[in-house]
Amino acid sequence: MWLRDLSIKNFRKIESLNVTFQKGLSILVGENNSGKTAIIDALRLILFPSRDYDSLKISEDDFRYGTDFKPIEISCRFTDLSEIDEVHFSECLVDIGDGKFEIQINLRIEFSTISNRPNFKMWGGETEGGSLPSNHYDRLETVYLQPLRDPEKGLRPSQYSQIARLLSTITSEDKEADYEEIVKTANQAIRSLDQVESAVGSINNKLKEITGDELSQKTDLIFNDPNFRRIIAGLQPEIDNLPFSLNGLGYNNLIFTATTLATLSSGDQFSHKSILIEEPEAHLHPQLQVLLLRHLAKVTEKDEIDVQVIASTHSPILASQAPIDSVISVSDIDGIVSTICVNKIKIEDKTKKKLQRYLDATRGELFFARRILMVEGISEALLLPILTQFAGGDLKESAITVINTQGINFDAFLSLFVQNEKNMPIAILTDGDADEIGGDISATAKGLKEKEEVVHNLSVELPIITFEHELARSEVMLSHLINAFKEVHPQLGVTLEQELNSINGIDQKANRFLEVFKEKKVSKGKFAQELAYILGKTELGPEFVPEYIKKALRHLGVIKNEVNDAQPS
Repeated sequence: MWLRDLSIKNFRKIESLNVTFQKGLSILVGENNSGKTAIIDALRLILFPSRDYDSLKISEDDFRYGTDFKPIEISCRFTDLSEIDEVHFSECLVDIGDGKFEIQINLRIEFSTISNRPNFKMWGGETEGGSLPSNHYDRLETVYLQPLRDPEKGLRPSQYSQIARLLSTITSEDKEADYEEIVKTANQAIRSLDQVESAVGSINNKLKEITGDELSQKTDLIFNDPNFRRIIAGLQPEIDNLPFSLNGLGYNNLIFTATTLATLSSGDQFSHKSILIEEPEAHLHPQLQVLLLRHLAKVTEKDEIDVQVIASTHSPILASQAPIDSVISVSDIDGIVSTICVNKIKIEDKTKKKLQRYLDATRGELFFARRILMVEGISEALLLPILTQFAGGDLKESAITVINTQGINFDAFLSLFVQNEKNMPIAILTDGDADEIGGDISATAKGLKEKEEVVHNLSVELPIITFEHELARSEVMLSHLINAFKEVHPQLGVTLEQELNSINGIDQKANRFLEVFKEKKVSKGKFAQELAYILGKTELGPEFVPEYIKKALRHLGVIKNEVNDAQPS
């Protein structure tokens, strides 16, 4: 069985939140202090048998501020039950019809102002009143890997090391004698060495001199205690013939995670096995981050191991490389924690594949965003920062995530925000692609504009023709466009400049500029870089920023409505 749903109320900054996981791998992504750790800790509270496990102690600070200690409520649902699961968790069953059941576990934590301590109550099923069976946690096994963990501590020889746990899990009782026989043989071989016999004799002689014959006890030297538990407690990893303690934190982190995964996958006695990992990227360089994530995705997707992995991260690398359905975006906007669970969104397979393809490391920032500005291509992406400065704003300071969709693939990204439970401001800048000023915009542009009725808090802004054409409709900006053009095509640029000087009317000049720009298939990236450099040396004001761009910036809260930024004639 696996954990599908988690409900949290009044826990830390979370007022009310529902999270839907998928079988196998789930990745909680979001910026710092967005609520990811609260979700992980809620899982720890309900999945671990002890509320104080690994220093997770509930205090008055864990109750949502300003609610006068309103009770913390956490519940979770498990699905895909076996017959054994239904028998063991009979008090927790919920009938979902067609003879099928799910398991619901509930936790309420109330704070006593008299004793200044929390009181816990747990029960199973939908109706409060019942209690959990005493052996409830016998069939639940969850391992928590905290952020900035010390993997060396977990690998260090001891009866509680992860290595010892793994060997204890995979070794049957009838095989324990094999370990003990090897150690007995080793002990005997070591005892027979002349130096060891001499040392033992010296020790016993001195003991007799001290205690006398009557109180003296025989002493021997052994390699190890020939007891299975003590033998496996002494084992430790060795990497490339060197002790693991000489490794870096990153690689030891991988060893510890791999050992934990192997231990859980071998625990056939458990109904539910899971790993909660905070910051799996800790101490790992980008390539190892990706390799670890791919492995977790591979083994859980193909049911190679029956372990559920729930991880939290701020790494855009992991967010972009994770299977799209595994991503759960967590954010805190205006004090309200919300999530986008991609696995709950109905997206066509074709769109989903397109989205996965376009989510490279840069676009992985999409899942960490508070405000999103989507643009068609590289030109807008390179020039918007300087144009925003002209308009009196700053994209970085306003925490704007700019997504370059490399064309018109807006639908793939918008599919993530159809519900937009985050109430996140989203703006799209696209081209109208009309044939002329005053003409009809394209069907694609019209369809995109209609998305404003579907996606809450979305603003789609566009020029009648194109981005470059709209910039060229200003005499001052046109001169800078020509200078940038001359940097990319020196001779042609001079010819174009002379031609434009002979044309009357700014719209006619803009039309001709766009014609040549398209005819010569000018590299938009190179052109935009040159133009951004040229504009960066000017001190233009908001009147030189196209109105449609300023509308998008206002929607995102980057600039204010009262700015005097009328377009120049």
